[in-house]
Amino acid sequence: MRYKFAAIEAELNQAYLERREVVRGLLVGLLARQHVLLLGPPGTAKSALAEDICSRIGGIYFRWLLARTSTPEELFGPVSLKALEQDSYRRVTAGKLPEATIAFLDEIWKCNSAVLNSLLSVLNERLFFNDGQPAPVPLQMAVGASNELPEDREELGALWDRFGLRYVVGYIKNPAAFEAMLKGSNGGARTSLTPEELAQAQAEAAAVKVEKVIPFILTLRQKMAEENIAVSDRRWKMALDLVRANAWLNGWNEADANDLDVLAAALWQDPEQIPLVRRIIASVANPLDQEAVDLLDQAMEVWQEAVQAPEDKATALGAEANAKLKKITKQLEGLRAEAREKGRDATRIEETLAQVIAWNREVVAKCLGIQI
Repeated sequence: MRYKFAAIEAELNQAYLERREVVRGLLVGLLARQHVLLLGPPGTAKSALAEDICSRIGGIYFRWLLARTSTPEELFGPVSLKALEQDSYRRVTAGKLPEATIAFLDEIWKCNSAVLNSLLSVLNERLFFNDGQPAPVPLQMAVGASNELPEDREELGALWDRFGLRYVVGYIKNPAAFEAMLKGSNGGARTSLTPEELAQAQAEAAAVKVEKVIPFILTLRQKMAEENIAVSDRRWKMALDLVRANAWLNGWNEADANDLDVLAAALWQDPEQIPLVRRIIASVANPLDQEAVDLLDQAMEVWQEAVQAPEDKATALGAEANAKLKKITKQLEGLRAEAREKGRDATRIEETLAQVIAWNREVVAKCLGIQI
């Protein structure tokens, strides 16, 4: 199952450029049966990703654009007229949310709170109350999308908290990736799963041991409180399932500190907190990774300034950027050596190093006209 999930992740990353973290989050959500919120402008492949994943598990996909005037009928189906004749208030759910495997709810925070709050039992307990009778729903994951945060966080706090992972999705930044997107095609391999295979993968992920990461979670909780970032007890419980799924995707049957990185999308309450949450997680889980993240941020600024330079300044800025990126490369190589010496996982440092080298090559090629 891990090989199949790895193949799906690789195919999605190839099709949806600069979406690696979101792709991983959606797969983690699917494995942990938790919901994912995508914040960003239209045209950033939010719905396409959700539909693509659903098509690979043979599920029923439900998609709806919500608005202030949305009614329960739109999500849960109309009331049966025949049932009304028998004094029964039963909805016809065919083709609606209660029968979906994956649901995509677009512009979710534009909907009225009455309808949104009616989603709580479906999302959390996986139950739909039809004529007062609870009926299990096959929902594996709901993906909410919006270009804004909920206006009344207090009123919709319970629903906001149901989304285990939250990502901010923007437009493609890298010019090379944007060009590749324009030239790309929708063809290629498409790995899929049967419902039985998905259930097996979910069971394996749920069996991942997390005893080693409990002390890190306790430290994270303390540091979040020190920064006045509120995280509910339910959310910390959800966090363990997310770590289990992330560790399983990484190939482990026992989670360690390196698998905590997925929580960068789980613990923030406001997008402005995301960089701080990342730093806290990195400082607790792997301080060397935190240094690598800081160097990556520096490298990104250097790279962006160089590739966006006007033609008359490209050569000078390119030469300066080349020197800075080479210095950052040496620092990352030093971190990698230190990580290996201390017996720590250097995967993220190596990924950062590869990215900085790629940016340096792009700068040299575009600004200096030299291929390296």
